Amino acid sequence: MPVETKTKIHEDSKKLVYQDSDVKKAMDLIRDHGYVTRADFNQMDDEDWAEGFNKKISDAFLKVDGEDPYIYFEQFDFKGGDIDSIIFDMDQVGTRDHALQLLAEAIHQKAY
Repeated sequence: MPVETKTKIHEDSKKLVYQDSDVKKAMDLIRDHGYVTRADFNQMDDEDWAEGFNKKISDAFLKVDGEDPYIYFEQFDFKGGDIDSIIFDMDQVGTRDHALQLLAEAIHQKAY
C-alpha cells in the first residue's frame, strides 16, 4: 500500500509516494551491501523523494527487533555538476568518503 507524504520544501508542494515494497527492497539491499542509490531506485533522482525515502527506511528499521542500523542520507557533487544521493548504513559503510566512492561506482560517475 503506497504511503503519501507532502513536502513543504517547494511552494507548489508536491506529493511524494513510497511503496511498501520499495521500502522492504531497500532494507534488504542495505542489509546485503550497506546502501541504496538511484541505480536501485530511479526516484532517488529527486532530492525530496530521496530524503523522504530515507525517513521511511529509518522508520521501518526501528520497527524490527534486533536491528538498529545507523541509516544516513547524503548527497554528493560529482565532476560535471551532477548531484546524487545515497542512503547507507554508516555501521557497514564506515565513512562518508567510502559512501562517496560507493555512490560513484554505482552510478558511473567520477568523484572529486
